[in-house]
Amino acid sequence: MKVYKQFLASYLCVCLVPLLLSFFTIGRLESRVQDSIMADQESSMQSVGQEIDQTLGHAANLVSIFSEDALASRLSQKETITPEELFGLCDLSESLSRAIGQNAAFFRGFCYFANSGFLVTDRRTYHPESAELFSWDLQLPWSSFYSLLDSGSISEHITTVYRNKGGGCIMVLRSQYDSRRRELISCVGIVIQLDKSLSRWNSEDFEAFVTDDAYKLICGGERAPEACGLMAQSGDSSGEVDLGGRRYVYSQYQSGLSGVRYGFLTRRDAYYQEIRIIWMDIILEIAVILTVSVLLAVLWSRRTYRPIKSLLPYVDPGGPGPGYRSISELGSALVSFAREKESLATQVVQSELRQYLQGHSDSPSALSQFLEEGVAYQLLAFVPAPEQGGAASEEELRRVREGLDEILLDKSGGVSLEIRGCAAVLIQRSLSYDEAAEIHFAAEHSLSMPLCCYMSGTHTRLEDAPGAWSAVYKALCRDSFWGPGPRRGVWAAGGPSEDEGAQSYKDFLSHQRALTDCLSAKKEQRAAGCLNKILLEDLSQRDLPVENIRRRYADVVELLLPYVPEERAKSAMGRFRQCRGAAELEAELLSLFGAVSWGPGPDQVKEELTRSVREFIRENFTDQSLNASMIAGYLNMNLSTLSHQYKAAAGCGLLDELHAVRLENAKKLLSEGASVKEAAERSGYADQRALIRAFKRYEGMTPGQYAKSGPAR
Repeated sequence: MKVYKQFLASYLCVCLVPLLLSFFTIGRLESRVQDSIMADQESSMQSVGQEIDQTLGHAANLVSIFSEDALASRLSQKETITPEELFGLCDLSESLSRAIGQNAAFFRGFCYFANSGFLVTDRRTYHPESAELFSWDLQLPWSSFYSLLDSGSISEHITTVYRNKGGGCIMVLRSQYDSRRRELISCVGIVIQLDKSLSRWNSEDFEAFVTDDAYKLICGGERAPEACGLMAQSGDSSGEVDLGGRRYVYSQYQSGLSGVRYGFLTRRDAYYQEIRIIWMDIILEIAVILTVSVLLAVLWSRRTYRPIKSLLPYVDPGGPGPGYRSISELGSALVSFAREKESLATQVVQSELRQYLQGHSDSPSALSQFLEEGVAYQLLAFVPAPEQGGAASEEELRRVREGLDEILLDKSGGVSLEIRGCAAVLIQRSLSYDEAAEIHFAAEHSLSMPLCCYMSGTHTRLEDAPGAWSAVYKALCRDSFWGPGPRRGVWAAGGPSEDEGAQSYKDFLSHQRALTDCLSAKKEQRAAGCLNKILLEDLSQRDLPVENIRRRYADVVELLLPYVPEERAKSAMGRFRQCRGAAELEAELLSLFGAVSWGPGPDQVKEELTRSVREFIRENFTDQSLNASMIAGYLNMNLSTLSHQYKAAAGCGLLDELHAVRLENAKKLLSEGASVKEAAERSGYADQRALIRAFKRYEGMTPGQYAKSGPAR
């Protein structure tokens, strides 16, 4: 037991130490998961930023196109606008409206002409005196709005504008100036509201927002204003803040086209939810791995200790003492024992070979030590011939094996072993019958004893060895079945299997039917002749497998059982199963035939059978379920036997007799005026169609025709 504990401790160390060392790597997993989640959030915000930058780039392209429009350039030079030119302003307004409709984030588009004071938007045209209404609509002072238009640059520029009520929007502008006076001539711009772009990204746990470089909010959700104030105080572009009693994680990124910054807020519980799920999975996996490791350690230690435990009584004959203090000490003892017992390995290999050849093991590893896969080999089984008197002793089999090793295995590869009273040799070569006969002669001459040799076919796969042994052993059993022992000489294993459609099997069935007819007719002499014919022609074919011969014997026994006394019939099958050879089976079959009760003569039996059947039919013909099986069950007879015997006695079948009684009653009812349906029901037919079919078959007319012609008949 102490050695087993040492094995268990060593396996536990092997299984658990790597698991404990992996905890260090698992401890670093949280930071990796956090980085992965942060990268995922950053990827989402980069998608938001790319979408907004694409919107700004699209707006910049549109204002550039409108700045170069011929109509807008011509009207920008006018200090006064004529009524005809007002129509041109309307066309410009429609063009702006179409451009604004291209993007959901575009809020307003406008074109301001400084010389005339006119302002054209995507919705309407403002007179110089009412141009301030547009800035009022945007909730911006006109002076602040005008200063944004006059940026002093001819190129596109993006600016942020804040509203009176809070929040803001982004304006993409392009201004044109007089080259001589450096005064503003015109300005084309698009006002962009990012709230619509950000709204689809916002949820209960996540919120996107946009600020300027000073953390002033341009657009965002309900939590963004408070978060922007806290971020402005800390000055950090990423971190954590408390909002409404909850902890949020935030991060910001600079836009590539403007001075705005994109940011996001994520509730910390949701942010780390994935980490908690991963940790729960890790804990569960660790528990499973730990449990499996312990179970495997116990299993492996037991499997390792089991063969050693069987050897301990031989290695340590002193009995239960203090035991071995270490595994190395036990190893030294086993080595010493192996050196003293050189035959142990050979016995183990032979045991494995026996297990494999008899089908108790699926691994051909033991056989692969002696035979090479893909090279032809054969199996030879040698048994002392019956002249030696009964089964071979262990000493005789040992002599046979030693002689075969000198004759066969010293020149060819292979292995020999004792199995089921045989000296079996697996030889790595293909033998002809003549070569096998020479080997058999040499073995008999060397051992001075008559031998019987069974030879398998040639095989190349090691997996075929159990099948080869099975064929050889069946051949040995077959010879023992037909005689007192195996025949001297060389015999090929195997043989033709019985085909149910073969002529020999058809002849056997024909002989069975003849025996059945004789038994049912109580003809003892003819039945004895039929049985002798079956014994000579059907149960003495040595080329058939033993299993088929036994099955044929069982079929004949079943034929005789109904005709023997009940006590003898109960023990018949058990006694047949105990028979080992053909001679015992034949003697038991003849004994059972001698117990057949022949009873009264054939004529009396026929008369009694006919009377019993007719009485039963007349008493129960109105029962619609009455059939031949019910009649056979009432008479306690086999249906096939009853059908043959009744037809031979009465000249008609059971169903013909049943229809005759039912039709007799139906004709009587029809003559009394009953309907076809009523006559069918009261005569035992399931419906009137069954009665009509029976009438046509046996009377040659329908029930209606019979009813009309009945009185005349």
